[in-house]
Amino acid sequence: MRVKKAVIPVAGMGTRFMPYTKAVPKEMLPIIDIPSIHFIIEEAINSGIEEVLFITAAGKGSIKEYFEKKPELEKILKKKAGPEILKQYYRIPTDFKKSFITQKTPKGLGDAIMHAKDFVGKESFAVFLPDDIVFSGVPVMKQMIDTMTKYKKHVIGVEAVEKKMISSYGIIKPEKIGNKVYKITDMAEKPAIKDAFSNLGIVGRYILPASIFGYIKETKPGKHGEIQLTDALRMVMHNEGLIADEFDGDRCDTGDKYGYLLAIIKYAAAQENIKSRLKKDIKKIFKL
Repeated sequence: MRVKKAVIPVAGMGTRFMPYTKAVPKEMLPIIDIPSIHFIIEEAINSGIEEVLFITAAGKGSIKEYFEKKPELEKILKKKAGPEILKQYYRIPTDFKKSFITQKTPKGLGDAIMHAKDFVGKESFAVFLPDDIVFSGVPVMKQMIDTMTKYKKHVIGVEAVEKKMISSYGIIKPEKIGNKVYKITDMAEKPAIKDAFSNLGIVGRYILPASIFGYIKETKPGKHGEIQLTDALRMVMHNEGLIADEFDGDRCDTGDKYGYLLAIIKYAAAQENIKSRLKKDIKKIFKL
């Protein structure tokens, strides 16, 4: 089974990162020298995605600009920059089909995904939440597509979360059907620890059926008038079946300041020209 289209909601205001996000989209926060959204697109392309729809908002133009070709800049770099700079420049993905649609008022993830109805058509499609950067050998979405191909059901990504963090996640009730693969029999949005079905939390990767749009239409707005995705996912679960893939990878929630810092450190630790100095300086800072 192939998944060729992806939807990436980038309309969030990024209030946790004010004042930086007053002028710059949070998706352009750098992981050293690479914008965080770059990692999401790399994962998508390396998973076989061919077309991407960004659900965007006012003030997010730099995301579009980043993924556009710039022939004049390329000419200048070829003349004046060294090979290492050119290597980094050519790392930017530009040869994928991309489109943008504006979500004028953020009304929850369900509403954001509804904006993709015409783009998706009747195909299954991927959703990437850009706050979640995952460092992995095999791209997470590729793992999930393989799982969908094997089990013939749509898939959401999950990971084991700390007990104290359970109330911050959608939590699934799992029935194991394979190695780190589960049939979802129920789910709850941010339950109290005592009410949680498990410690498996839903994170920012989904493969959804086109039927999700009908289910979202049936979803009543919740707190602050937002339309969340959990109710629609529950309808998919009941009517079509839904499975969870506890993927292999190291996830960082860059929508959180600590998670963002952790992503930078982990990325730096994987760079040969940085990691030894980083290790030395961390020991010095913490007097280890």
